Amino acid sequence: TANAGVVVDEMTLDADTLTATDTFTIDAVGSITLDADSGNVKFADAGTVYGQLQNGNGSQFIMQGMISDQDMFFKVKDGSSTINAITIDASAAGAATFNDKITAVGTSVFASLDISGDIDVDGTTNLDVVDIDGAVDMASTLAVAGVVTANAGVVVDNFTLDGTTLALSSGNMTLDAAGDIVLDA
Repeated sequence: TANAGVVVDEMTLDADTLTATDTFTIDAVGSITLDADSGNVKFADAGTVYGQLQNGNGSQFIMQGMISDQDMFFKVKDGSSTINAITIDASAAGAATFNDKITAVGTSVFASLDISGDIDVDGTTNLDVVDIDGAVDMASTLAVAGVVTANAGVVVDNFTLDGTTLALSSGNMTLDAAGDIVLDA
């Protein structure tokens, strides 16, 4: 029993604190288990806690930054370079930035999705509401089961329908119907 602590080489054990005067290495032939009955394992630098691993309510594993607006980085080794694979921006309500593609298997649900760049959809896409700012280039057939609303006009071949005007940019206009053609003003 030593009330003043025990010093071995560069290590001091005093009450519930183990202090190293140099790099501290834990090396085990088997597993290393950190078991905190509070459910928190904290990480600190010079006494300031900057992060913790936490057992939420028994069914949650929480990694938490403890400093206000502290970003979180998931770094990986890509060949010989270390890159930020994912950056979570705490000051932007946790906005996540992925360094490259996101691959999702199964159904993905987004409350809001803002894409700046190209979208390549292979397969069927079910969109409830679409607001497109710019041109749409479609290399296939467009089937619409509902009403098409176009506030800036619609161009089909050399016909332009804009508001109450149907204009033909060149050639003759032919109206052909299996039944009667009725013009009613």
